[in-house]
Amino acid sequence: MLQQTQVSRVIPKYREFLARFPAWASLAAAELRDVLRVWSGLGYNGRALRLWECARMVVARHAGRLPAGIDELRGLPGIGPYTAGALAVFAFGAREAAVDTNVRRVVSRALIGSERSTGASVWKAARAAVPRRADEWHHALMDIGALFCRGNPACQICPMRHVCAWAKLAPAQRARRRALKRGASDGRNSTASYTGSRREHRGRLIRALANARSVPVRKLGPQVKDGFSTTDVPWLLGLLEDLQREGLVALDRTRMLARIA
Repeated sequence: MLQQTQVSRVIPKYREFLARFPAWASLAAAELRDVLRVWSGLGYNGRALRLWECARMVVARHAGRLPAGIDELRGLPGIGPYTAGALAVFAFGAREAAVDTNVRRVVSRALIGSERSTGASVWKAARAAVPRRADEWHHALMDIGALFCRGNPACQICPMRHVCAWAKLAPAQRARRRALKRGASDGRNSTASYTGSRREHRGRLIRALANARSVPVRKLGPQVKDGFSTTDVPWLLGLLEDLQREGLVALDRTRMLARIA
């Protein structure tokens, strides 16, 4: 839920979700449309689909208990390297690496002395450095990344400044490297506004379908897009087909009906 979503928005949804699905078994037994209805408002509905698929696999293959091993965790839907590492470290106390955005920034600067390290090199450095108390180490790096080692790092007050390779670079060297980084990022498209975006329309579409068994496509349009007209039907079908490819929606083009998969 926290992926690309603010904590303040997640907390009430997290509580609501656990009240409705308190265990893997209850989530696995639910219909996808019911899961999406509870998830509604968080966006990125593919996360809910993967969590539901994950629950079904945990029940079917692991007797309803989340496995502790990295390889087994990586075999579950929606669990990538960071999530598997975080679960191993924080849920099971394993000595593993879990590289999120903050940890990546701190490890790249402090251990490698660069802001342009590749993902593979950061993971390698993190795995080599992680101590026995991996949970405390990760919490510390996450806090340092959030409070001091930010986009514009506060090296002069950072508690890692005496052991940080980046902080030890001469100011001129840091300025040159940061200029190179800015140059590399020039030309990237800025994130489009959510209002009126494809993401907003996808969210509206899922909410409309989650509240009914199936809906005629012609009735979906006004619920998805303000000012919807017949000329928008191909656009709406395109949205539905995208969601169908992602496993969220089932579209019957012959009968022009749509429903949650």
